[in-house]
Amino acid sequence: MIETKNHLVEEPVTTKEISGWCMYDVADSAFTTVIVTAFFAQYFSTIVVQDQARADLLWGLSAGISELIVALLAPILGAIADFSGSRKKFLGVCAVVIVFFTGSLYFVGPGMTVLGLVLYITANVGFAGGGVFIDSFLPGISNEKNVGRISGIKWALGYTSGLVSLAICLPLASNIVSSPTDEQLSMARLIPVVVAVYYAIAVIPTFLFLKERSRKQVLPPGENYVSIGFRQIGRTIKHIRRYSELFKLLIAFLIYNDGVVTVIYFAGLYAKNTLSFTAQEFGVMLLVINIVAAVGAFSFGWIADHIGQKRTIFISLSIWLTAVLMAYFIESRFWFYIVSGLVGVGLGSCQSVSRSLVAVFTPKENSAEFFGFLGVAGKAMAFLGPSIFGVLSWMTGSQRPAILSVSLFFIAGMIILSRVDEAKGKRAALIPVNE
Repeated sequence: MIETKNHLVEEPVTTKEISGWCMYDVADSAFTTVIVTAFFAQYFSTIVVQDQARADLLWGLSAGISELIVALLAPILGAIADFSGSRKKFLGVCAVVIVFFTGSLYFVGPGMTVLGLVLYITANVGFAGGGVFIDSFLPGISNEKNVGRISGIKWALGYTSGLVSLAICLPLASNIVSSPTDEQLSMARLIPVVVAVYYAIAVIPTFLFLKERSRKQVLPPGENYVSIGFRQIGRTIKHIRRYSELFKLLIAFLIYNDGVVTVIYFAGLYAKNTLSFTAQEFGVMLLVINIVAAVGAFSFGWIADHIGQKRTIFISLSIWLTAVLMAYFIESRFWFYIVSGLVGVGLGSCQSVSRSLVAVFTPKENSAEFFGFLGVAGKAMAFLGPSIFGVLSWMTGSQRPAILSVSLFFIAGMIILSRVDEAKGKRAALIPVNE
């Protein structure tokens, strides 16, 4: 092992370590698919709140609050992790938070709106915070030639995991109905418990095989990790012109990812309330989405390695825009299945390729800090889309104006992305910010 002047530990990357990195997304996807998108969203609306417009408002605001909390914490935690050499420990804390608070959703019954929101927001903060730390490992286990494939494999495995977790919970979802019997309620409440157990098992390989590739640095006299974190962020901001392409990319990501996040949060509620899908029917549709998303993540990772990440992201965003506009106009379930297929392709490609482009724009020595900024880019404005959706749905009594508003995020993101110079961004990443 070699300790570089930037306190990174360099040693060969094994397939086992890459697999450990990928397995975190296997665990994460159960939470995203079952809790955020599918069954708990419908449980919250149908059983806990029992009012569609109010449920949309509260669900959107809860999403916004949790995203905003992570936005404020992410860059600081990223910088601290780089200097303390303990990003894996932070990742472990996030995993424990997810497992405990997701499992605790079992205790949320009819009318327990406040308890449900507190537990859900806390679990969601753990989920989003873990995403910042797991992404920060990518530059250390990949290179420019294989980063797209590795990222694509991780996302493909994640969407495959979404299929498995959905299939496990699908029989329980039939109990999410208005005015449930005691037996139906007890069965529906088991869904978050199943997800918590699934998550705890799936995440074990991450902590067994993924290596901490940074070492603790000696702190200057009178300093601590928090002050060092703030100082490092200050230095990064001072060097913003050197990494101008990265920061333009982050701004674009900040905007178009808000559209992606909004669709993830409200797809299940839109299917239920606008197109009259039952929870179980939507679960079956999500199985289709995850199959398409898994294929999309893997295939678009390969495409990105051949035509470039920026072009690939443009293709993905075009698919997203088409899907959202179609969702506004359609009336039949048949066309919603078509929209769902497009969402699957966009979901599987957009996020994985975006993160791989950030990875090649990022100096390895500052990966956690820069992915902390990606956390800000993904979270700082991610509170806006779900909140706007919830408010529009509540004010108009219809989800159609709300879904139309999502298209603006994709259009604006594409405009800013067009100004990113991919070659210049890659060259700049060769110079660490510490120099």
